[in-house]
Amino acid sequence: MKKIYIAIAVSMLLFTSCEKLLEEDVRSPISNLYYDTPAGVEDGVKAAYSQLRKWYGTSQDCAWITNYGDEYTFGAGTSYVNDYDVGLNPASTASRGPWSAMYSAINTCNSVLKAAETVDMPTQLKNTRIAELRFLRAHYFFLLVQTYGPISLPLTPTESASNEAKREPIANVYKVIIADLDFAVANLPQTTPDYGRATTWAARHSLAKVYLAKAGSTAKEATDYARAATLAKEVIASNKFTLLSDFASIFLPGKNNEVIFSCQYDANPLAGGSVSNLGNYSHLWFGTAYDNLPGMQRDLANGRPYNHYRSTPYMQGLYNKSIDSRWEKSFKTRWYCNKPGTYTISGKSVTMALGDLAILMTDYEPTQAERNAAKYTIISPSQQSGTSFPMSSKHIDPTRLDANNVNGFKDLIIFRLGETYLIAAEALMMDNKPTEAVFYVNELRKRAAIVSTDPAVTAANKLAMEVTSAQLNIDFILDERARELNAEYMRWFDLVRTGKLLERIKLYNTRAASNIKPYHVLRPIPQEQIDRVIGGAKNYPQNEGYY
Repeated sequence: MKKIYIAIAVSMLLFTSCEKLLEEDVRSPISNLYYDTPAGVEDGVKAAYSQLRKWYGTSQDCAWITNYGDEYTFGAGTSYVNDYDVGLNPASTASRGPWSAMYSAINTCNSVLKAAETVDMPTQLKNTRIAELRFLRAHYFFLLVQTYGPISLPLTPTESASNEAKREPIANVYKVIIADLDFAVANLPQTTPDYGRATTWAARHSLAKVYLAKAGSTAKEATDYARAATLAKEVIASNKFTLLSDFASIFLPGKNNEVIFSCQYDANPLAGGSVSNLGNYSHLWFGTAYDNLPGMQRDLANGRPYNHYRSTPYMQGLYNKSIDSRWEKSFKTRWYCNKPGTYTISGKSVTMALGDLAILMTDYEPTQAERNAAKYTIISPSQQSGTSFPMSSKHIDPTRLDANNVNGFKDLIIFRLGETYLIAAEALMMDNKPTEAVFYVNELRKRAAIVSTDPAVTAANKLAMEVTSAQLNIDFILDERARELNAEYMRWFDLVRTGKLLERIKLYNTRAASNIKPYHVLRPIPQEQIDRVIGGAKNYPQNEGYY
């Protein structure tokens, strides 16, 4: 199987022109001639896929606006997105970056769609490529409408400078997204020989998410939850994907049968690996400082920590750690000596050998006797800090070239079957079908049960993980999504969709609790966008609360 980003260095050159919605297009006549050919369309579709990297993995801004919430709070670096302070404003990079990136991606899709209309290609192949482009365009619009609310809705390429634009109602945006995904569902194949291309199952999963989000928006319709449930169940029933028995293996580099769609990275220079801004940086942001403690130095296995995302006490306390494997397989709390020597720890001299336990983060406060007996550094909950905390292990990336290299090449998962089960469960529960919904919750929870060498213990753990339909409510669903999907670039959207953003930030994110306001369910429109439009804010109004 080959990845789809071959010749990406060429295709990226063709579609970098419209970084901002109203900027002048600077494509040359040569590039126009090229993508008006079958080969140009093929490379243009690859370029449209590559735009996923601008949201998933390369952009701090896009990560900030999706991961901060109740699961993760500010650790170190830049705090304003987490804190909802005055820095979160129309001029901030967290406002401008995602907006510019996604409209650039949409313009790429629109440019290739226009070319594909007249290019001489086999009909089935052309329909497939068009379906891929519409699938991607829908995804990019979906990220924007969830983030900013009413948005511009360009469906043709930007080919000249313009100072006219308007914000379309959310309902209009969802109509376009659904129409694009309906076409993708009907025209994408069930399987593809090129790893990374979208299939009809990826389109169904995406459409299920869209209906679920739409049901929690001002554009909601009575049938949204039922449609979301039907689509999610179709993906599950297809048997094209499998819940992996070992939760940790989902996040290892390479392909696996739980992943429905991912953002691809590759160290191959022809796939963009030699370009510094195309690496996956997620491994940096979730890391915790370990390399300044006794027995440890920075290495490839433990990562290069930037400490942006500090797991909250809520996140750390969410698991029944005696039966749920997802805590141990989602978070790193132990580090083993990679720098042997003699060190002073808690006032005593300790000699560490390679592989000895060097750091242990506990979920309780040890007694002084325990500390005195320990030959390693203990970090208890009261000792956690902005640089020291149980860290998500999902993005640890052994594909990097060395311990100091920031470029990772592990794919970043966008859709996986574990989430499909939770979409089905939430949609069914919200559609007043809790008995059916609980089946999907329990299948996922049983997968997560700790496996013992004793089959009887394993069976008991699986049974203990099951819940009843009476236990289902939106808070339980959000807790389960946190246990299953934390650090996977979707939490802020979940909290907004369910109407729980303010409540949960106030409960679980102490830095943001006093600052968050009702209007924070949308991000600010970039001021530069408003300034480019004739009439400014009169014709292109800012979201409420931002100035």
